[in-house]
Amino acid sequence: MKKTMVFGSVLFAAILMSCASRQPVIIPPPRIEPVVETETEMDLAMRQIKGNSPAVRKYFVLDEDRNIIVKGEIERFEVTYHMKHMQGDGSGGFVLPFSVESLARGEWRHDTLIWRPQRDVAGIMLAFDDDYFEVWESYFDLFDRYGARVTFFVQGEYCSFCTAALERGHDVGYHSLSHLNPLRISDEVFFEEALSQVEHFREAGVPIDSFAYPFGLFEPWMHEELLKHYKILRGYGVTFRAYDSATIRQGFISSRAIDTILFREDEDFEAEIDLMLRTIRFIGGDLILPLTSHDISDDADWGIKPRRLEYLLRSARDLHLNFYRFKDFID
Repeated sequence: MKKTMVFGSVLFAAILMSCASRQPVIIPPPRIEPVVETETEMDLAMRQIKGNSPAVRKYFVLDEDRNIIVKGEIERFEVTYHMKHMQGDGSGGFVLPFSVESLARGEWRHDTLIWRPQRDVAGIMLAFDDDYFEVWESYFDLFDRYGARVTFFVQGEYCSFCTAALERGHDVGYHSLSHLNPLRISDEVFFEEALSQVEHFREAGVPIDSFAYPFGLFEPWMHEELLKHYKILRGYGVTFRAYDSATIRQGFISSRAIDTILFREDEDFEAEIDLMLRTIRFIGGDLILPLTSHDISDDADWGIKPRRLEYLLRSARDLHLNFYRFKDFID
């Protein structure tokens, strides 16, 4: 009893001294274990998409108005990349907005990723049709400046331009004798138009192995007949098309027209070129974009303005796209 009273007196005295010196009594807080949040499926998908992981399978589709839509798939998620809203980041890369949908839960998220174009085998296959020989030859130096190699689909008979184009590293295909509408001529005239000059070119050292239909028009039986004499046939239209090399080697593709008549304003042309080239580069892999024009002139409707041609060549180079010729896909 006496010891208890002494201890109590000492404790009471200590409390009085603490109060007298106004020092607080510190009581440690209770220990709380940290809560570790686990990464959800959506979190994992977002991390892979933002990192532009190869696990995301990219592809393109065309909507009902033939607009390009770039998609991606990863496990149970679908990605939509908003290519038209892509912006440069000032250092050679791009800020690309995207949306992700969980196919299992209907959940959506929106974010951006930083994309830096890298070189692989994706590229463009640029061609010029008809008989603008002197004009085309005057742009050989421009093609050299950007490391571009192109294909000229010539009409008519052999001329020295064909040899000059080959010597500068380009390709030559055939575009018929006199550019008649294939759907409005007899079979006999069609064969004359498409085949009568081929051996003359080959005898002159121009190994023509590709053919571009005049006006891009054809009937299915023409494919079968012409592929006995050519390796690749080419159509023509205003719809975006892209192909892997195996499909090109099957023998028929269609090319996207980029003539002035389709783009009255430079801004419209540049926006479409940006969208097409960035789509090819972003999807990457073994994807090739065929493009076709005719004359190179400020005045021609069926041609490309020189400044637009240079914009195309520069944009392709800056995106590390390769320049292909038709003969590059002929074994």
